[in-house]
Amino acid sequence: MGFAYSGSDSDRLQHLRAALPCEVRVVAAAHPLFGSLLPAEGFRRVNGTVFLVVRLSDGSPGTIRADATDVLGAFVDEPAGTVVDGEGLRTLHALVVRWLPVRGSGRAGAGDDK
Repeated sequence: MGFAYSGSDSDRLQHLRAALPCEVRVVAAAHPLFGSLLPAEGFRRVNGTVFLVVRLSDGSPGTIRADATDVLGAFVDEPAGTVVDGEGLRTLHALVVRWLPVRGSGRAGAGDDK
């Protein structure tokens, strides 16, 4: 059992005011800074969306959506996805090419058991 309206916007803003300044981790897997720990100095609302004002690794200020970080505690899981680096992409390409039919020969790919 929780408090009435504990998920309301004003409760989130009160939580931010109490927590900041603090360090936050980027938890949105699709975000380019995923996994980074950043100092958060404040927040601002833009069109109803809450953004944290953070200090980037080069020392410059930046903003990031609060829901892309762990600042609000519970993190809503995103749809499953995979982040692939350059080497992983080359490996994936090699696998796909290996399973494609060879053009012009009428021969099926290596995975075809017909």
